[in-house]
Amino acid sequence: MRRIAAEAVILQDEAESVIRGARAREGLGFLAPRGGPLVRRFFSLRESLPGACEEPADEERRRQLDAILHHHALAVWVAMDLLACEWRSERIARQLDALDGLGAPAAQLEQLYAELAGRSTARDTEAIRASAR
Repeated sequence: MRRIAAEAVILQDEAESVIRGARAREGLGFLAPRGGPLVRRFFSLRESLPGACEEPADEERRRQLDAILHHHALAVWVAMDLLACEWRSERIARQLDALDGLGAPAAQLEQLYAELAGRSTARDTEAIRASAR
């Protein structure tokens, strides 16, 4: 899960960029080649998550990561879809103007990654110490 969270943290910078680009009305021909692979990658990472975890704390982290990856994929997709349909109505244009990046789930992902990285480091350190004895 740590590797998946780490990649998602890296990808969310590009996702934010695509969403900002949609809000700024950059061309869909420019954004789609960047956004489409991001959407697919977020869904792919989601599919790479382990099945249900035995430990409740791990299961909660897995569920949070699953929800965040789903959110990020949909946020990028919706931004591009709104941009593609903006010409249809003023209401869609207002929705596009209201886009504000990935929001709170982006911060949650960074916090989740920090927890996973810290926990992994602590476990690795314990394992190294135990093998040295």
